[in-house]
Amino acid sequence: MNLNKVLFRRRFSVNLYRNLRLPMGEMNFHKNWADDRRGDPYPLLNRLGNLQESVGGGVYRIASLGENAFVKRLLGSFFPWNTYEIKLSELQNASVGFFLNGEGGTLSVLLNEHGAAVRCAEAERFFQGDVKQDSTFALTFRTGGISLYLDGALLGDLSLKMMHVYRKEEIFSHATVALDVRLQAGGGSTIDSVTWYLCGGISHADIKPIRYEDGTPMMENGRIFLTLTSRLEAEMYQSVISWNPTLCDFRMEGAIFYDCGDGYWCSDVASSILFDRPSGKWLIWMCAFSHGHVLGRGMTLNDPRFGIQVIDVKLMELAKNDERTAFLGFAGDEDPDLLYLDGKWHLAVCRSESGTGYHYYHFVSDQPLDGFTYADRTPTGEKTGGMFVKTDDGYAFVCGSDFSSRARYDVYSIDDFSDFQNLQCDYDDGGFRGWGTVMLLPFGNRKKYVWITFDRHNASSYNWSYGNLYVFDSDYIHK
Repeated sequence: MNLNKVLFRRRFSVNLYRNLRLPMGEMNFHKNWADDRRGDPYPLLNRLGNLQESVGGGVYRIASLGENAFVKRLLGSFFPWNTYEIKLSELQNASVGFFLNGEGGTLSVLLNEHGAAVRCAEAERFFQGDVKQDSTFALTFRTGGISLYLDGALLGDLSLKMMHVYRKEEIFSHATVALDVRLQAGGGSTIDSVTWYLCGGISHADIKPIRYEDGTPMMENGRIFLTLTSRLEAEMYQSVISWNPTLCDFRMEGAIFYDCGDGYWCSDVASSILFDRPSGKWLIWMCAFSHGHVLGRGMTLNDPRFGIQVIDVKLMELAKNDERTAFLGFAGDEDPDLLYLDGKWHLAVCRSESGTGYHYYHFVSDQPLDGFTYADRTPTGEKTGGMFVKTDDGYAFVCGSDFSSRARYDVYSIDDFSDFQNLQCDYDDGGFRGWGTVMLLPFGNRKKYVWITFDRHNASSYNWSYGNLYVFDSDYIHK
């Protein structure tokens, strides 16, 4: 079936604003650990002044007994992309928040009745907000900064150099985060919950299925697995989700970070992940935006889909001349895709050319991670998000295209990148340069093509804080 002759019908679109989460820890208020001596789940780090702590009935109450006072209790170790969240039912003449302590420097973020104060060596900022007695306050750490949320809305975002320092494994793995409560005379606070989790972002892009070596999407228990970019107020990271393709049911399963050889965890994205069944290895190509915007690759014997994973990658050797057909690294390379077919590994690389924009270059090799030689390239520019698609009668290559045209998606034969047709849909995504993530999936004793892509509608002032997700279906194909 020629994909350009398929009419894709819009099933739904969705924005998963901050509702994908991986739980990382919580503070429990059902046992009175403040007065018990048979355990110490939240060790006392510091306490000054006359105050009273009480725990029980699902809340934690801290009250000043007539003078200024404060208390800090350990929550646990620090992870530099965590979100730390407090739900309050009382905040009276008090400040409540979090304290980061480690070799990368200290950081205090405290909410009071008028907003939130941020203090560290490089900055002191106050973000004013309408803080109610019943409020939820969240602090999200990100690459190069922090974001503060009050009752689900952005309160403020701040870039901090220290957060780059905290990407180094030997630094963040030794750091801690504490609950920090400060009281004025007669002040008090009632805390209903303290949790920390990896937040799935405010927008999502670069969505691609995790597949077997031949391009078949991996499906288990009725769910397929996809990598996608979790966009934050600024910057991003690589998350893994599962999706029941008959529903609007997305679950966050994991997050992948990369080490490019310098000991820093990198929140690089645009990953192509295959499980090679003959070798039992997971093969990964990605874009190292953090290290010059070149491609990197790696492998692991461990399943990278679940939980927090770090993958050691080898970067492409940089080219010394401008011969773009060479299997070398060029600044700007991105959006790779890998496939094994007829005894050869196929690699598609989105590569820029001066004056003509991005083209897809097709390389082939006997190995999945090295030794590729040039085979073909697309003739026109501004490609993005290409994927080798296994169809019901062969293979195609589908990619987004064109800054200036609305929702243009090109379809190429895997054997010939010189000519193309376009995907057809009833209602397009309204954006530009989306991803050609088309999958042939089973549905009962039938099958159909499902296409999931995104637009470039930003969620913040950050240029890459897009987008909304779109799902399209073909008609059912009877086996």
